[in-house]
Amino acid sequence: MGTRSGSVDPGILTYLMRQGQLNGEQIDELLNTKSGLLGISGVSGDMRKIVSAMKDGNSRAKLAFEIFVHRLRSSIGSMVAVLGGIDALVFTAGIGENSPEVRAAACANFGFLGVELDAAKNAQSPTDQEISRPSSLVRVLIVRAQEDWAIARDCWRLASAQRPGTRRDRGSRLGFCPGSAELGAVQRNRHRGDLEVRPNLARLRC
Repeated sequence: MGTRSGSVDPGILTYLMRQGQLNGEQIDELLNTKSGLLGISGVSGDMRKIVSAMKDGNSRAKLAFEIFVHRLRSSIGSMVAVLGGIDALVFTAGIGENSPEVRAAACANFGFLGVELDAAKNAQSPTDQEISRPSSLVRVLIVRAQEDWAIARDCWRLASAQRPGTRRDRGSRLGFCPGSAELGAVQRNRHRGDLEVRPNLARLRC
């Protein structure tokens, strides 16, 4: 995260409180506004600034980038293991959509799965497009997150549920549904056996 911490041993937090070094409010501020990429790099919680500082030789920025990529690779690897393989790898949201450096580094260790990134396409960060080579056994895509739409959808559902005489399932009939659908923007076409990028699927799929 940009300013929030990753996994932290809770014993560290209780130790700081027992020693009287930090109170609950200070720990909350530390974990949520002074940790993550900012805390490690000492530069910023913005990956763009971290990459820039890393290229200028900033060792802490380099460490923050490497830790971020390591955690990302670990998460991808765990999903591969749970799913028994993957058909597509989707990058989304702020860093996923806009950082070719992170995408390239994340994919670098998955050659054993047949992941082949197209360096030229990746450098352009095209939205809702495939950035893997035609020979890649796993499709790699960039898909716009549309978090604002998810918020609007949930607000509509709540407002509709509270309106007298309104059917509670109206949101579903209009194509609104609960749950994140960012990864649902890539769907296997069972008839043709290929993958389609469907930017609006996040709005329709439950």
